[in-house]
Amino acid sequence: MEMLDKIESWRMWVLCDREPLRDWSKGRVTLLGDAAHPMLQYLAQGACMATEDAVCLAHKLDEAGGDFEQAAQAYQQARYLRTARVQLMARIFGDIYHVADATADLRNHMLGQSPAESYKGVEWLYGGVDDTGAQVI
Repeated sequence: MEMLDKIESWRMWVLCDREPLRDWSKGRVTLLGDAAHPMLQYLAQGACMATEDAVCLAHKLDEAGGDFEQAAQAYQQARYLRTARVQLMARIFGDIYHVADATADLRNHMLGQSPAESYKGVEWLYGGVDDTGAQVI
């Protein structure tokens, strides 16, 4: 508590994301991670998506035999649905976390009925890609 009293000012900033995009590659240029699909922090997946992107892009580059444009398109196709789902679900989780009154009571009641070790609602998040970083549907 003593340390908190030493804070002279709080810095607030706006959290931003963007609607999912289908295309984040053009020619020999492609984006990955937050540059391709920025997301809110509520699923803590920004760095995870960037890592999965990098693995997938590396595999697609290897498969394309030096054709970077083909690899970029294949990477984008392989990652589009998963990254869009994570972006949109992070938004939804943010909405769920920041409720008040009766809505918060209902959220707490519903979540309180599940055992703490139950991850059924997010199994897709932790098991949704293959070893190349591509979406598994």
